[in-house]
Amino acid sequence: MEYKKCLLEYKNKTIDLNDLSVLLKKNIADTSTLYEAVIGLVESGLLVPVKKSGMNGNKKYPLYKKYRIIAEPDISSDVIGQISSLHPILLKNGYLSSHPSVYDNYKKTINKLSQYFFQRKSNVPISRKERSFEIFEQEKILDDSSIKSLIKSLGITQDDLCFYDTPEYCFHDYIPEKKNNMVLLICENKDIWFNIRRCMFEDNYKSLFGTHIDGVVYGNGNKVSQKKGALIEYVRFMGSPNVRFLYWGDIDREGFDIFRRTKAVNPSLDISLFIPGYRKMIERARHIQLEDSPSSQKEGMRFDDLIELFTPEEKIFLNTVFTENKLVPQEIIPYTLLSKE
Repeated sequence: MEYKKCLLEYKNKTIDLNDLSVLLKKNIADTSTLYEAVIGLVESGLLVPVKKSGMNGNKKYPLYKKYRIIAEPDISSDVIGQISSLHPILLKNGYLSSHPSVYDNYKKTINKLSQYFFQRKSNVPISRKERSFEIFEQEKILDDSSIKSLIKSLGITQDDLCFYDTPEYCFHDYIPEKKNNMVLLICENKDIWFNIRRCMFEDNYKSLFGTHIDGVVYGNGNKVSQKKGALIEYVRFMGSPNVRFLYWGDIDREGFDIFRRTKAVNPSLDISLFIPGYRKMIERARHIQLEDSPSSQKEGMRFDDLIELFTPEEKIFLNTVFTENKLVPQEIIPYTLLSKE
């Protein structure tokens, strides 16, 4: 059809009514003739109206102001046969069958995907770049925006391809034994993270201050709270076990605000304060002169909702620290105290 050829050669995927009249060689003022031509193309499936563009205002010959071009080039029976021989997972949503030109344009990529699904023997997840290299012998193909769009159109998911995205923040952790159900302790500061790791590694610690833990994670100060879903990514990276997190940081406005923000950016996770650790810090800090905290920017910030589980005396101490902008650093608990546990 002459009109189909014109549509296929048009520069964009959408076309407004003025350009369409020129392409069809119809006078836009000749509304009945233009209407007949456009409706014929819509009924044949070559055009779809863009409804949000609005109507032309002609009640007798109503047309939309813009149309999407759906025209596909004629495909040989050989190509149709090649599509039908692909792995069923590539055909499940019918996209390739209704858009055979996509296969023609991405034949090499689609064939490699099909080969991967036919030959896959393991469902062990690996990283996006590792899977990309395995399928295409290039590590960045699955990062390409056009390939991402193609895979989405085919209805293929990340789970289908069995890969994960390496977390942006690769938290340092020590987990002697990965389990389906774990309690992991997040430490704000590096020294105490290393000391707990040392206790677990050298002395086989499985609890701290009477609380069972399966591993320890270095939160790296603010980093644990800066990226939305960073801990969620981390859990998924481990294979999505059921994890309960305990958080332990400095006692000051900044430390408690980090905890609050960490919970806010990881809403689906179970994260709570490591009360026994904070109690040990309070015990040791009661009789020393506290240093000023550098978090003066958070003046007036309240943490009543976070300290409900502390005793009345502990609450008074904590509120004094917050109000007077003082700091009890995690380092008040040295390795020698941990190793006596």
